[in-house]
Amino acid sequence: MQHHGIKHLRTGNYSAQANASERVNQSVLAAIRTHVNEDQTTWDEKLPEIQAALCTAVHASTGVSPYFAMFGQNMFTHGTDYALARKLGALEDALIAPLARSEKQQIYRARIQETLHRAYERAERTYNLKTRSIKYLLGQEVYKRNFVLSDFRRDVNSKFCRKYVKCRIVRAVGNSLYELETLQGGPLGIFHAKHLKQ
Repeated sequence: MQHHGIKHLRTGNYSAQANASERVNQSVLAAIRTHVNEDQTTWDEKLPEIQAALCTAVHASTGVSPYFAMFGQNMFTHGTDYALARKLGALEDALIAPLARSEKQQIYRARIQETLHRAYERAERTYNLKTRSIKYLLGQEVYKRNFVLSDFRRDVNSKFCRKYVKCRIVRAVGNSLYELETLQGGPLGIFHAKHLKQ
């Protein structure tokens, strides 16, 4: 990954909003639920249709579909669509048709980046209206939300467990993630600041 200039970052525990693939998984599950009836054994037969729907849906943040972002043209869902598109001259954007494929992709990428930047700024303004800035110090004792699941075999009912447990900040990971340890020094993992309180 370093060879390609990719910096590997991990998301915090129980902070699915930081992982873009979780949003896609949410969309896939919602689509599966709409196709599943009483018999839940045939849901996998609808996956190609769900994939096509997700690939052709225009995203509000990019202004284009994932298929268009990847290939520079809209996806055809049936083979006969190509013949019609050729007759109508709709396979190419008239303004960039004479350009090479790599130049077209650069133009599309620039458009998408500009749209993404505008969407980021809108989301940032909305997010900043609702958030409060809290910084924790190294070694500071805080309360972490306790994520306990009920377990019948171990006689654990999550409703009766403590909502928060006391722990210690080991280090900051980015702007809002913190690595935590127990008061005895055992590792707990990385958690988002929204799950912590003083």
